[in-house]
Amino acid sequence: MVIGVIGGVGAGKSTVLEVLKKDFQYEVYRMDDLAKALYQPGTRVYDAILALLGPDVAREDGSLDFTKFAERLYRDRVLRKKVDHIVHPEVFREVDRLIAKARKKEHNITVETALPNQHFIDECDEVWFIYTEAEVRIQRLMESRGYTRGKAEDMIHSQMDDAEYFELSTFVIDNSGTREETVHEIYEHCKRFQR
Repeated sequence: MVIGVIGGVGAGKSTVLEVLKKDFQYEVYRMDDLAKALYQPGTRVYDAILALLGPDVAREDGSLDFTKFAERLYRDRVLRKKVDHIVHPEVFREVDRLIAKARKKEHNITVETALPNQHFIDECDEVWFIYTEAEVRIQRLMESRGYTRGKAEDMIHSQMDDAEYFELSTFVIDNSGTREETVHEIYEHCKRFQR
């Protein structure tokens, strides 16, 4: 089984991934983590990002300064799209490899992303959209990451809107309430796989 977990920043995708890993023994992959592995000095992605953004996004040791990197991207939508065109094809190639490996070994995996494309959707057996009311997401980002309201709102608005996520999904979890309610939704849905 391959489950794609989609949704915006602050929606609580990590909670869903944690339940799938601990309670249902899914291998869990996050697109952001896969992308960060590609940002290492000496990779094609790293070289292309430095060529695009300039050397000021690198630390003295050559590694990317993700704080500076993120600040530049969230302020400039055009620049963000250019970086996406560099990074996303490489990340999705790695996801394809992981899915093929899991299918060959008959392992269950889940892959999380805030930026799904149609190819990714087609590779998944199910796509779960983790829906959370905007105000709840803003509060979570302010509390967990120390963001200002403005920064949280900017991050949310820089991503796909809920209607697009709904369109791509085969199952929706409303994660606006308590953790227990979310876990209950996951368990009820996963009962179908264990018959």
